Amino acid sequence: MFKKGLLLLIIATAIFLLDFSLYDIIKFRYISLPDVVYANLFLFLLTILFFAIYNWLKKRKTKSPFTFLSLSFLKMILSLIFLFPVIFNNSDYSPSYIMHFFSLYFLYLFVEIIFLIKFSK
Repeated sequence: MFKKGLLLLIIATAIFLLDFSLYDIIKFRYISLPDVVYANLFLFLLTILFFAIYNWLKKRKTKSPFTFLSLSFLKMILSLIFLFPVIFNNSDYSPSYIMHFFSLYFLYLFVEIIFLIKFSK
């Protein structure tokens, strides 16, 4: 369990450093550095929450194939709640921030899928 957590932390750090490097190179027009940090931190905490609930359900011998789907749906709802102020702000800033957020969201989702496939054996 410690090995998985450490590996997840290393991958999340690599994602953050990649995102920060892209922010520094591309100079996103409407996205500020605190927004990059908040989005990465939120998605990392959401991923930790995902694995905590998934492992808890696994210990309770829940073998439903819908476990991953229901937890992913919960992540989507929490992400929309996180983005709610930005979505309804209707500024020039909104579309670029939302695109940035969901690109990170799908990157973290890819990491979750890889972890579940690798460590389910």
